[in-house]
Amino acid sequence: MRHLAVLLTTVFLAALATVGVSAVEPQKVDAATAVRTCGGGTINLVDAERRMLTLHNQKRAKRDLPRFCVHPALGRAARAHSKDMIPRDYFSHNTKGRNEDACERVRRYGYNWQFCAENIAWGSGALGRPDPIFDGWMNSSDHRSNILTRKYREIGIGAYRGTFQRNSDVTMWTVDFGDR
Repeated sequence: MRHLAVLLTTVFLAALATVGVSAVEPQKVDAATAVRTCGGGTINLVDAERRMLTLHNQKRAKRDLPRFCVHPALGRAARAHSKDMIPRDYFSHNTKGRNEDACERVRRYGYNWQFCAENIAWGSGALGRPDPIFDGWMNSSDHRSNILTRKYREIGIGAYRGTFQRNSDVTMWTVDFGDR
């Protein structure tokens, strides 16, 4: 009888472990690629962020402008801002609940800028992918100016996915530009 109880307990625990593993299986995440930073190191960008960097640099190359390099502090600020806007359900260059604009935020993340600017956007599903977001920025004179001005040489890109204003599968984008 005792042998049967141990056997049943073992089967039960094995079943729980199997159910537990499948119930908490991690969600699929985008692959990451290492790109060079402004200081010569590397930083990992998820595929969508890397694509956004490529779009910026392709457009700049067509205008004989220097390519953007990725600055880790700008990247941290951009990612944090995108991640903050989704769950707190706001869309603004100003951090919700703080007396802080985009340039004050990037300074808080350790980027001591001489020039600073920010582009933000969001889209749901396919409209949240890098190409349509970038096209929207290029069709806006203020956003296009941030992308194509010579005074910005460094960039940070942040994309974050979630539910925003009752829209599912939203990608929130923040691109911070600067020069020190």
